[in-house]
Amino acid sequence: SGHSIVIDPGHGGSDTGAVGPTGVTEASVTLAVSKDLQSILENSGARVTMTRDKDVDVYGPYASDRQELQARVNVGEYTPGAEIFVSIHCNAFSNPASNGMETYYYAGSPRGERLATLLNEELEKAGGLFNRGVKTANFYVIKHSSMPATLAELAFVTNPKEEQLLASPAYQMKLAEGIARAISRYFSGN
Repeated sequence: SGHSIVIDPGHGGSDTGAVGPTGVTEASVTLAVSKDLQSILENSGARVTMTRDKDVDVYGPYASDRQELQARVNVGEYTPGAEIFVSIHCNAFSNPASNGMETYYYAGSPRGERLATLLNEELEKAGGLFNRGVKTANFYVIKHSSMPATLAELAFVTNPKEEQLLASPAYQMKLAEGIARAISRYFSGN
């Protein structure tokens, strides 16, 4: 309660993100999970800012990748009192057997690392998938955010079994609850 959180549902608009074998898009899953998360957090008294709340480009249609990613970072940077930035994605790989979840932070951000670690623990519990670990990366949105930031890869939308889970509203809610628990732990110091 009382904290300000920026949620970034990955992709959207002209960019569907990865697409699963039956056509489930990363953009639709990230938005559904993010909306569930927003609802949980707001009902707990948090202030939530979404980089997008429908299937749109944040910067505008057909922006360059850099323009789109900077527009997402800007939402966080221009949100008064924003404390953390959580970007939500689905993984993809050419081999449909690739599976599991993982979380990322930008190297040299101890608070980002703590956030990514808590998120990783709670997503593993909530989703029950193989845990690929907590990793560092130079993803634009976590590198350029001035606040602690993390990027979660919920599961592989290109894996038939995981695609089916990601398309399920009940599973989406489970993931959102896990992310909310991680954010709660982050602010309570647990």
